[in-house]
Amino acid sequence: MAEAWEHTVMPASLRVPAEEQRGQLLGFLETPHSGWTPGGPDQDEYRERFARYLDQLDPSGLKGAFAQTFSHVDEHSYGIAERYYEPFGLPAGLAHMPKPVELALYVFASLAPLDWSAEELNWMLSKAPYSRYIYPSWRRAFHQPISSLEPAERRTIPRATRRMQGMLLKELKCGLIDYRDVRAFSELLLDDGRKDGRIPLQYVSGGDDVGPQVREAVRPIMPEYRCARLFLFMSELTGPKPTAKWKRAAHARIAEEPETLQVAQALLGLAAERTPTADRGKISSLSPYTGAIMRGSVWLLALQPGAPAHISLIGDAAAYLGAGHNGRNGESRSSTAANAAIEALLEIAGNFEAATTDVVGALTRIRDVVKNRNLHKRLVKVIDQLSAERGVSPSELLETAVPDLGLDREGAKTLPAGAHTARIALTLEAGAPTVALTWLTDEGESEPVPAALRNTPELAAVKRAVSEAKKALAIQGRRIERLMASDRQWTGADFRARYLEHPVVGAVAQGLLWTIITEEGGFSGYPRRAQASTVWELVGAEGDTRGIAGDAVVVLWKPWERTAGEVRSWRSHLVEHRLRQPFRQVYRELYLLTPAERETGQYSNRFAAHILANPQVHALAKERGWHGAQLGAWDGGQDTKLYLEFPDERLRAGFSIELVEPEEGLASLCSTNRVWFERRVAADTWDNIALADVPRAVFSEAMRDVDLFTAVAAIGPDPDWVDHPNGHVRDYWGTSHTAELSESARTRHEYLGGLLPRTVLADRCQLTERHLIVRGTHRSYKIHLGSGNILMEPDDSYLCIVKAPGARADRIFLPFEEKAGRLATILSKAFMLMDDHKIKDESILRQIHGNR
Repeated sequence: MAEAWEHTVMPASLRVPAEEQRGQLLGFLETPHSGWTPGGPDQDEYRERFARYLDQLDPSGLKGAFAQTFSHVDEHSYGIAERYYEPFGLPAGLAHMPKPVELALYVFASLAPLDWSAEELNWMLSKAPYSRYIYPSWRRAFHQPISSLEPAERRTIPRATRRMQGMLLKELKCGLIDYRDVRAFSELLLDDGRKDGRIPLQYVSGGDDVGPQVREAVRPIMPEYRCARLFLFMSELTGPKPTAKWKRAAHARIAEEPETLQVAQALLGLAAERTPTADRGKISSLSPYTGAIMRGSVWLLALQPGAPAHISLIGDAAAYLGAGHNGRNGESRSSTAANAAIEALLEIAGNFEAATTDVVGALTRIRDVVKNRNLHKRLVKVIDQLSAERGVSPSELLETAVPDLGLDREGAKTLPAGAHTARIALTLEAGAPTVALTWLTDEGESEPVPAALRNTPELAAVKRAVSEAKKALAIQGRRIERLMASDRQWTGADFRARYLEHPVVGAVAQGLLWTIITEEGGFSGYPRRAQASTVWELVGAEGDTRGIAGDAVVVLWKPWERTAGEVRSWRSHLVEHRLRQPFRQVYRELYLLTPAERETGQYSNRFAAHILANPQVHALAKERGWHGAQLGAWDGGQDTKLYLEFPDERLRAGFSIELVEPEEGLASLCSTNRVWFERRVAADTWDNIALADVPRAVFSEAMRDVDLFTAVAAIGPDPDWVDHPNGHVRDYWGTSHTAELSESARTRHEYLGGLLPRTVLADRCQLTERHLIVRGTHRSYKIHLGSGNILMEPDDSYLCIVKAPGARADRIFLPFEEKAGRLATILSKAFMLMDDHKIKDESILRQIHGNR
């Protein structure tokens, strides 16, 4: 197209008047200007002289001067950019425009529109000077003349009309015109040529990475001029839900043009075929126009009698459109289209009850990848609404719709990759679920990663599939962990179908303990297939088994619901068989209501007055499903409340934190305050409830999370805070050496009590109420079981060391708090200090020996 424009010849009607103005114009355009100052009087005087020159010309002379100036600019390849772009240079082949030429163009841009013919407009728009600054001015000069042409004339200059569409979009983006101006011009062009009209530029431009593919996707299905009309109709939908009028029009359109549905599918396919988590850059964020036709496509499909057949397509498209451009941030590629898709899925579930499971599956998939807060909030509400309408709890609704990722009943699938095959399998490794990737030859033999696949799309697809499987395992692990706060029960048949035999959920469920409720109290064990592969049974700690009958009542094993003897037995079982679990189940802490909390009644101060690293708190809270606003040095950022919801119980826990210290506007430190609970009494309405009325498991799980925040994010273990100028911070850091143990630290204490006698630490260590005492050659050391901080006897001076890499603690099996946990750190320090005479680190020796 550009080549054809270059060969456009100046019309005879312009050539003569342009030549007549040439000499006088060049006198202006080539004015020496090296002595001009920016915005100075020389420039003002020049503009006034040039305007007077134009004032004396008749319309023909004005056209000639206009055309001669455009020709001059084109001949010299002049361009102009605003200051922001100057450092990056002008587009290739363009030269910076001299100031006299630029000022002359400003004057031309201020003229009233002239009476251009179609031929003249075609030439003028082909030579319109490049400029990031005054470009919209040419819209004002040529929009009205081109709109005033007879349709037959306008059809002869398609490139000029296309360029005018581009100018209109530019001005719309700058907020200089209304979107209705763009639509009116598009409709004008479609009215010109009823069968050779083109799709308006706004739907196929390069504003995003979908637009350029739109025409190719729909043209084989429907003529372009009809697609253009369809897209304009889709854009009449302005909210996430269609009006009754739009619905009637949609049904009429589909009745008249059944291919409309194929166009809608093709458009959604452009989004659905993309991977939500792929980082495609900001260009993957859809323009409002592309988002509008995606939204229209969603509803065209959702309103049909066969809508359930499109659930997967709508869900996959929404997952891509709702995710951020890199799949991680809180923006959406098109919140317009993603919101509409969520509402459309809800509509399908309402019209087709049998499709509820598929709809929930699609909603779950969207929820798992979308980080946008508003979309996420809407998804939660939609799932709550569906669960209420179906009379089941939200957790039950969700567990019926977990995606299987295309895995077979054994939790595996193969992916062809060129001449090779990748096998992805979800398995249990020492009790913990994991994703195994194996490359297979044509003969089925395993092989290393084929070198020929390096940097290929096939290898990237396999990596994405592995990543997706790992993420699904983590999501299901967190979902089932939240059931520790629930009283959910399953029939044996449902338990087998939804948990043990599901290819994703099964990898998590089989690493956990479950209990079959019996009249005697229950039988607990790990699930496994019996010899007959269709039969499942629980295997107890002593190897005894119990089949899982279809009518059995099964519950998730919780230590506080079992006897102390059974809990000890399973803990020994884990250590003896070196088993880990998807989450801490057997060693899970129980947080009971304290006398102080019974006295305060409505709130708990158990974790108040801690000083925490704020970024760490928010990262942990987000990972554990808590949500709330950020702290920072802005109005309203001095304090915030974090919430965790328990949808089945219609409860939520609240935890307040306050800003202690900002750093570059964001909070670096925060202090903790109360924990409380609320019951939902209506949509978005919550009432406080007494702590004593909170179910024990809900209370314990919420307090356990808060304990985790204060234990992990507390500044106590970080020696960098020892000299902090804030006395409050410094004092808090000092108390972390002797503070009372939390529940998690008590569990650590209990585990060490059983572990130490079986290690070389037995003769050199002693457990006290809060510390592990280590007797070294030079000194004795007190390691706090909560913070891991060390005090040296006899003067309780602080010893700063970090966990030594390769320490013997790494070789001790820990069923929880593995390599990165506090227990592993404490053990690594104990092993080092037991042999303090072997320490060679000068910084540690200086502390042990004082001023040495």
